[in-house]
Parts: sequence; structure tokens; C-alpha cells
Amino acid sequence: MAREASPRADNALDLTEVEVILEQTKVYRNGLQQARIRLDLASKHGGTPSDLTADEIASIRLFDYHDQDSGAIPFSDDGSTTYKGWSAQHDYRGYVSQTTKTGEPRTIQSYFLYLSANAEAKETLDVAFAIHGDDLSIWRTNGRCTIGGIEQPKPAMDKHVGITVTPVPPERYPASSFMLDRRPLDPAGHLDRENADGIFDDIVTVSIQLVDQTILGIRSMSCDPAGLIHWKDKVSYIRQPCFTGYVEPGETTIHWNGAMNDHFGSTPPPERLPSPEEESGVIVVCGRVDIPAWVGAPEAPVKVTMTDAHGSVQSCHIEFVKGERDELIAT
Repeated sequence: MAREASPRADNALDLTEVEVILEQTKVYRNGLQQARIRLDLASKHGGTPSDLTADEIASIRLFDYHDQDSGAIPFSDDGSTTYKGWSAQHDYRGYVSQTTKTGEPRTIQSYFLYLSANAEAKETLDVAFAIHGDDLSIWRTNGRCTIGGIEQPKPAMDKHVGITVTPVPPERYPASSFMLDRRPLDPAGHLDRENADGIFDDIVTVSIQLVDQTILGIRSMSCDPAGLIHWKDKVSYIRQPCFTGYVEPGETTIHWNGAMNDHFGSTPPPERLPSPEEESGVIVVCGRVDIPAWVGAPEAPVKVTMTDAHGSVQSCHIEFVKGERDELIAT
């Protein structure tokens, strides 16, 4: 239903103490990481202090500060609709920001929108907010407001400083950045390896170590194929291989290579982890003593594809170290 054609004086919207605060000034061009943008304001309706109405809150939009007519930034959760590679969201996706500037907290109303950039976003973006009042007014933080159907300058609404978001290429990390940290799958029931006759189930967590030695989490991970098998000495009487599967971050189900289905030996591999690893991918390493080599065994390195905590896609290969029975390396 269309709004009333004329505003009601007792409901006239007025905004004061307006501030636009970028809580992240840079965003990776990966379509997932977001810059959080905060709009602070005080509002009145008919001269009486009051919060924005539900419809007014729902009307809050972002646009290009320099192009209010055609620079509207569309809301898009999947990035299918953009303005020059930029799209807006109402909700936080959980990807970590690399630069943060929160500003001083203020005891007024605060509203948040999020901005993401895909590979098409080559230029910086100066952002502005637009709010449509129930009285049909339009308040814009580029200093142009429409009141009573007439667009007019409103200098107090012009927020032209500190509103620039810069898109930067996603970081790509070398194989040396991928940390493999190994431990027994079941520490309580894990025998000493030297006395275990070569039978064991271990997990190797996969994470990313940055140049400052901090650890960057992993949001998703997959292996293609799901795993590989390896014999240190590939001769007919040696039947002590190791093979791998993988588990996605936050999950417990272990994915195994389908080519292994008839070659797990007499000790079946585990189906699940006892608990998930929330910030790491997991490679499961199993040692067995009764699996002979066969033609067509999946011995090639597996390609590991990850989405890091910044929302950028990373990849490496994981394989066994030649000459060692059960040591993994990222390449």
C-alpha cells in the first residue's frame, strides 16, 4: 500500500547528532568479508524525542556519497547484485576484519549495515546513508535532504570525512604458512607408537600462521580427493601403510576416499571425531599393518581448498614425506 501523499506535521521527522563511523576501513575483494558501518543519530517525531519507527529503520540504505541518484548499493547476501562490485547486508557473516576503528560509544541510537566487495570492486567507495521518514522525508548523509517534497541542502547531515572503504586483493598464503599440528584421536586410549605395532588413529589440525605468528582460523575446508594412502617401503611383504581422510571445521564426520572402501584392512577407520575443531580443518591419519599395495591405489597428494577467517580462498596440497611412514607435509 502506498504511503500518504502528504506528511503529517505531528509526525515530522528530524535527525540530529548524526555520525557515520566505519568500523573497518579496508575489505578484501573476496565477496565474503564485510566492513561494518555504523550510523549514530538522535531523532524526533513532531518535535518530540523518539526512536526511529520500524518502517524508518527498515528504510535505511547505503549509497555512493558522490552519486545519490544511481549509486544505491543493493542488499545482496550472495553477491549476485552489486554496485561496481559492492553489495550491502543487514547481518554479520562472522568473517574476521583486518582493520578496526570502532570510535567512541555514544548514548544515542546506533544502526549497523555491512558492506562486502567482490573481485569487480576496483575503486574505493565513499559511503553515505539514506533514511526515509514516515513523513515522506529523505535524510541523506551527503548533506542533501528531501523535506516536504523539496530537495534542499542540509550541511549538518554532510558526513564527507572518514567514510572511505578501500577494497584490497585477497591475501594468498604460501605452503609454509599452513601449520599441521598432530595429536592422537583418542589420547586416553592411544598406545605408545613404538609399541602399537603400527596401528593408530591420529588427527592433524590445519591452520594458517601469519607473519606476526598469530593464527588465522579456517571457516571451511575440503580435500580432493578425500584422502590418500602411502607405504614407506612399497614391497610385497610390507603391509604397514598410512592413509588419510578429512573433517571440515566445526564438523565431526570424517570423509574418506571412496577408492579405499575395500582396502581398510581388518581395523576399520573411525567414522567421527569425538568433538569438532571450530577454527581448524582436520586431516585424519590412520596407520594399519595388513593392507598390501594394489594397482590404482590413491597415492597422489590431495588438494586442500580452504576459506580462511577473512573469507579468502586458500589452497595447498598435503602429502606424505617420502622415506617416512606417517609424516605429512603441506606443499
